[in-house]
Amino acid sequence: MKKLLFLCFILAATCQADCLARAENTDSGIRVKYKYYFKNDSTIRGHYVDSSMCLDIFRDNAVFYSEKCYLMDSTLNASPLPVTLAVDPPAEFRGTMERSRYFIDYKDLSYIKYDRAIMTKIKGKGELPRPQWRMLDGTDTVCGYYCKTAEARYLGRTWKIWYAADIPVYAGPWLLWGAPGLILKARDSRGLFVFNAVEIGAAAYNRSGELRNLSDSQYNLRTYSSMHKAEEILTRVKRSYDEDMRFNGHQGGPIRATNEDGSVEIIELNMKYIPLIPENYWEKKGRKH
Repeated sequence: MKKLLFLCFILAATCQADCLARAENTDSGIRVKYKYYFKNDSTIRGHYVDSSMCLDIFRDNAVFYSEKCYLMDSTLNASPLPVTLAVDPPAEFRGTMERSRYFIDYKDLSYIKYDRAIMTKIKGKGELPRPQWRMLDGTDTVCGYYCKTAEARYLGRTWKIWYAADIPVYAGPWLLWGAPGLILKARDSRGLFVFNAVEIGAAAYNRSGELRNLSDSQYNLRTYSSMHKAEEILTRVKRSYDEDMRFNGHQGGPIRATNEDGSVEIIELNMKYIPLIPENYWEKKGRKH
């Protein structure tokens, strides 16, 4: 019985590997689902989690996005969200949603990022540097795949990755790429950001066009040719409701609340936010926008 179960496991793994190999050489692609753990405040315990991040790979192009956010946008695009769903959303809409989307061209070494705060919607274009991965001794198993490890200083942070050499794809979550195999797990040295693959399979349907249309149709979308400028604005507005309001032409300033005794209290609506690419990275790139 144990031999039979082992044989079934081997056959299943072989079929999955064959499926992924075919996906690399046809119009279908590979879809990897990740859990994305992140902190907006380095002093808090635990992480926020978007468990629906997808990496869709089609030849030399990829898109990294929140499936939960994609489903929400698709629903809203078809019809307004009913009040009952807004108050008590179904399970697929609940929890944290990562709002940023990355469209990556590995051949041209470039990417386009869409992101938004409460009111601000921004599209930025960036260059994709090539990470200089240094191979390490550690190994792990992720999604049933044997993974080797590597490390690099990349886009302002030190990243450690776990990659599956059995899947000869140089993509990975977010803007991580260039390893000798698909990157299935990654974390920065401070533990602020962690990506962990939970599912791998073929993506017969390419969502890239629909995702781009949904992103481009955002009301009052601003486009910048410099990712430095886009990230500078996003960091500012994601840390303050006031900045977000002012940037969009509305009256800013703190909120004033009147207490029961008639006294007026000023409430500063500031928020925590840690960008994936740290701010000091851009300082080294110069101030050109």
